[in-house]
Amino acid sequence: MAYLSHLEYMAKTDTILPQFLKLRNETPELALKLLMDYYGDTMYGVTLRILDEKSLADDALQEGFVKIWKNLTEFNPEIASLFTWMLTIIRNTAIDVARKEKNRKIQMLSPGVYDSISHSEENQISDSGLMQQINKLEPKYKELIDLIYLKGFTQQEVSDQLELPLGTVKTRINTAIKMLRTALSTFMLIVLRFFE
Repeated sequence: MAYLSHLEYMAKTDTILPQFLKLRNETPELALKLLMDYYGDTMYGVTLRILDEKSLADDALQEGFVKIWKNLTEFNPEIASLFTWMLTIIRNTAIDVARKEKNRKIQMLSPGVYDSISHSEENQISDSGLMQQINKLEPKYKELIDLIYLKGFTQQEVSDQLELPLGTVKTRINTAIKMLRTALSTFMLIVLRFFE
């Protein structure tokens, strides 16, 4: 695809706008086709950049154009350019798809999942002890330990996913680690006394 200079692009946009405004009132299907023909490749590039996966980008592009179709009459050239209006819809749709995909991948563990983990005999005491201590944490701490240390998410990803400020995530993780250290040191003292 050949890239257009800024002036060529603006001239192209100036010719599309009157066509679009005329078509959306007379034959909306052709108005949508016009937008897809002129802007489809560019909008697909936006979705692909956000989602970084072809199938997801395809889905987001399709969903975005459905939203554009449903809102054809909402476009107001006095508020935004046609390109900016479309770009906003497509970009927001791609971000929504990214969030849905992330939610699908992050499956929270059920409260008793740590109790059912089987361990080898040599690791049974320490591993089951750790799992029991994690399971005793308040849900807000257990969830963070699960996501960050057991599933490998970054603190920023958890902040975004749970819609918590990053500082709150960091504070809760530090608190959870301190609670686990205290609980595990107490647990190890009990285990050591058992073997005396």
